[in-house]
Amino acid sequence: MAAACFSLSTGFIILGQPAGADETWERLDKRLKGQVLHLNVALKLRLKSGLFVQLTDASPKYRYPVFGTTSDDRGYRVVGFGTAFPIAAKQHDKTFYLTSDHVVTSGTELTKECQRFYAAMRLAAEKTANGGNVDARFKELLNIVNLSMKKDMSAAEKTQYVATIDGIWDVYENFLSLRADPARLLFQRYLSQVGVDYDIGYFLHKVGPVSDPAIQATIYKTTKGVNDPDIAILSSAQNSLVPLDFDIVQPSEGQEIEVIGYPAASDQIDIDAGKYYAPTFTSGRISRIAPRMLQVDAPITTGNSGGPVVSQRGKVVGVVARRARAAHGEELANFGGAVTIDSIRSFAPELFGP
Repeated sequence: MAAACFSLSTGFIILGQPAGADETWERLDKRLKGQVLHLNVALKLRLKSGLFVQLTDASPKYRYPVFGTTSDDRGYRVVGFGTAFPIAAKQHDKTFYLTSDHVVTSGTELTKECQRFYAAMRLAAEKTANGGNVDARFKELLNIVNLSMKKDMSAAEKTQYVATIDGIWDVYENFLSLRADPARLLFQRYLSQVGVDYDIGYFLHKVGPVSDPAIQATIYKTTKGVNDPDIAILSSAQNSLVPLDFDIVQPSEGQEIEVIGYPAASDQIDIDAGKYYAPTFTSGRISRIAPRMLQVDAPITTGNSGGPVVSQRGKVVGVVARRARAAHGEELANFGGAVTIDSIRSFAPELFGP
């Protein structure tokens, strides 16, 4: 029912739109488009020796990462992406953004793989130096690994490269893995010898050309345990972005919702996708409500993680966290999960509590 108020000037009762009333999806899409951001997680790696590191290949045997080195700094490399959005909070000295923890931690996971690779390479150098100079042998292995950045390897180079890469990861599995080295003493010993420094950047891109400067954010809070929701909170200096609000009305099964985000699939149908950032809107319903998760049937896929699930009041009812998979491993795009508002409030009561 519309809200009513009495006008002193006219003496008539005036009917108006109540606060938080439903809007048309078309109007909501226009308003919300500029409030949802593309998130790039980018990584810069460097060895203690000063060489810069980048992901270059996957090992033939294990399909584990291979990391080559360069003497020049080639900047951040994007290692993960998703969606984020500014959210109204009790603290006003910064702008806060919600996203998914598994998006934010993509840089951390790759850093750990890099540490494993170079610790194993150092031990492999020791084992194959045949009594000679271990540092010199380590440099030889680095040069062989760097063949991964060569456009055309000869047959002999390819054979040497494959044997070396698989040999390095064999050393890790046999001597430095959690199974072989549960106390991590040997692993830490060889990691300290080579040293892997890292810097993870979180870059938020507003709607518009890719040439527009990104907002560089930092981590405010991330998941600490398996019982925490798949949520991360980023922060940046205050800016002019209009934050979204949580919906004060509890969601209901069958309720119409919309998911806003940056799915990678959209790039496949837009030949100009590399020139600008623009979110995709997918509509659906809440198909089930669990204590900590909403099940939604709106299509979601890679890149939607961290995006808002909004009601027709234009308010957030959940944050996209995951999509289900069939027994064979393929994604079920219309069977997704979103973290509930109550879970987010419990996760960060200092920002969103009563």
